Amino acid sequence: MTVELERRIARLRQGDHLCLVYRSAAEQTAALVPFLKAGLAAGERCLFVGHGTSGRRLEHALDEAGVDVQGECDRGALVCVTQRENWLPDGRFDPGAMMDSLRQAEQQALDDGFSGLRATWNMGWVLEGTPGADRLIEYEAHLNRFLAGSRTCALCRYSRDSSSPELIEDALQTHPLAVLGDQICPNAFYEPPDMVLGDRPVSERIDWMMAQLQRARFSEAKLEEVTLRLSQQRSALARADRAKEELLSMLAHELRNPLGTISNALQVLRMKGEGDETWRRAIDAAERQVLHQAMLIDDLLEASRVTRGQVELQTEELDLTELVRETVEGYRESLKEAGIALRLDLPAEPLPVRGDRLRLSQALSNLMDNAAKFTPRGGHVSVRAAQAGRRAEVRVRDDGAGIPPEELPYVFEVFTQGDHSLDRSQGGLGVGLAVTKGLIDLHGGEVKASSAGVGKGAEISILLPLVSATAQEAAPEEAHPDAAAHPSTRKILVVEDNPDAAATMRDFLELSGHEVELAASGVDGVQAAREFHPEVVLCDLGLPGMTGYEVATALRKDPETRSAKLIAVTGYGRDEDRRRSKEAGFDLHLTKPVDPAQLKAVLQENGEAKPV
Repeated sequence: MTVELERRIARLRQGDHLCLVYRSAAEQTAALVPFLKAGLAAGERCLFVGHGTSGRRLEHALDEAGVDVQGECDRGALVCVTQRENWLPDGRFDPGAMMDSLRQAEQQALDDGFSGLRATWNMGWVLEGTPGADRLIEYEAHLNRFLAGSRTCALCRYSRDSSSPELIEDALQTHPLAVLGDQICPNAFYEPPDMVLGDRPVSERIDWMMAQLQRARFSEAKLEEVTLRLSQQRSALARADRAKEELLSMLAHELRNPLGTISNALQVLRMKGEGDETWRRAIDAAERQVLHQAMLIDDLLEASRVTRGQVELQTEELDLTELVRETVEGYRESLKEAGIALRLDLPAEPLPVRGDRLRLSQALSNLMDNAAKFTPRGGHVSVRAAQAGRRAEVRVRDDGAGIPPEELPYVFEVFTQGDHSLDRSQGGLGVGLAVTKGLIDLHGGEVKASSAGVGKGAEISILLPLVSATAQEAAPEEAHPDAAAHPSTRKILVVEDNPDAAATMRDFLELSGHEVELAASGVDGVQAAREFHPEVVLCDLGLPGMTGYEVATALRKDPETRSAKLIAVTGYGRDEDRRRSKEAGFDLHLTKPVDPAQLKAVLQENGEAKPV
């Protein structure tokens, strides 16, 4: 018995008429068990007519399926007739007498308090050697007329191997529904009683046949129309999806450009080192908000890619304890300003894991943002890292709004938000937890959420596999060239058409000790590179006249500039943009606003670096 067949049989109604053409006793029993169980569950009397061996096999199968066979028999809900003479009036197969017997059986079931009758016959066994067996098709046609307004559901069984082809043909002609394996389907060969019994003249039979053909063609045409409409809708959805991706990419570019300029300006102010504590606090707050906005943009663009596992990780062995400390400490000031107490509980020993430092920090930042968003002033956020068996575990807990039980299973789905009120402490897109789960899944880890309910806080846990001590000992030490071996001053060409962005980047680089040249277009950038001979070129992609891709291609072809390290600094951050920049010849692809520490590290590297 399959779950699918049991589900379909449970949907049968009184008045339905089915035929089962089976090849084995097991196939017959597999259909009978759910058929009779559904009848017993509906309060119907179930009538089985067939060979004694089949009856005993059925009773055993029903018992294994959890039916109290003896109890159902005792109360009259299950009736098994295994002697032909107990069902055939006068030992003959007479359609009229058979219908009278069925009407009486149904009425008796109703009189005994049952909701209806569910009957099944082995027609081959009933007809075997019985006078009048040639009138089967007449009986089945009369049965269809009776069932149409009855409280009976009937299943007629035919053995494919022991029944004649003519008998099977008659069965298929007179049953509206057929059981095929674990399926119940309309029978395309069924003819209504008026057709089978020949009550109408030939001209009307032809009219009916032509009408059937017309209905079939009409249904086929409707199906073709629906298929065409679905195809058009798929094409429209594909176009809309492409337009959405292009819009998001352009939106991100337009938002990242001013953020990059603001970030550079803040770094310049910080490096100048002038101002009091209020001045420094303002810079810290502005930097945090720039980072927050950049993360929102990244989340918006990456939610789909991350949740589908389409992100390329730059993995390394790192200390999760230190990464948690650095990430969480960055939130201490903002939480303090929001009136939220922060507790950080870290182990004394390192927690070695292998992962992408930036992505893991992003995942943890999303949890911190989530905790801060739903914790009111006066609340608490605690972060605890520890070893849990062979995994490292990081728990971020708050005592804020909590998660309703009905929403808990869906908190890691994209665009799911538990708070839609106007007074949230921070905004959000509802993608942070989905991004976190996707990133941790890519690292072979696990994310869990728990909450005691509304107003009782929530806890999100990250679990990552630890790097074994053996693996750490076997791993070769990374080479760390002496920074003094490389000149601290680099000749850097900045190709940027936004004057503010170019000026703030130049100030930042010059304060970092580098020699800087500016170019405001792609053509000017190529010319400046030939005259300035830069070691590093920081180039925007969306340049007027000559794109950044074309600039990189031109510089790689020129023997005088091909050795420069080319870094794309842009607001375009899709996989497609990164692929194109790599094909054009860029060594790195950085999205705005660029992390100053990352840029400083990149400028200290010698030779080509791995794409970012």
